[in-house]
Amino acid sequence: MKQIQVLISADNPLNIKTLNNVAVEYFEMGLWDLSYQIWAELYHTIQRQPNNQGLMPIISCNMGNVLRQTGYYTEAFHICRQGLKWCFGTGRIYAIPELTLQLSILCMKTGYIQDAESLYSFGKSIFHWSRRSHIQKTLDEILEQDFLLYSSENSR
Repeated sequence: MKQIQVLISADNPLNIKTLNNVAVEYFEMGLWDLSYQIWAELYHTIQRQPNNQGLMPIISCNMGNVLRQTGYYTEAFHICRQGLKWCFGTGRIYAIPELTLQLSILCMKTGYIQDAESLYSFGKSIFHWSRRSHIQKTLDEILEQDFLLYSSENSR
């Protein structure tokens, strides 16, 4: 597979948001390798840019999603857990429901059933609280669901 080089301006978070949204579109078109390459580059870029670290939870959620969907459960767990830490560290809580639900699914897929159920219960509650929407599916029913987040102009 051919690698892509993504050039990102350190002083313009709009570039990161735009590239994230492009990667979401690529993922939805089935171009998972390409979307992963973009998110991986964004992930490493944001780690070096303190002024853009509020975007890390969104990038982690999306990168974790593609890793989970392609069977890289350990890597996905690490990235989603890091994203959750970034949520609490930056005060950017937008991605908490999706990250928590993904961690629940990853626990289920790796055999940690009680942890999966606890995280799922918490994820459903926080999803309802933050999005004013209910998750009607059971944990078993969401195992293959995508959790992708677009970056808005207000997220930073």
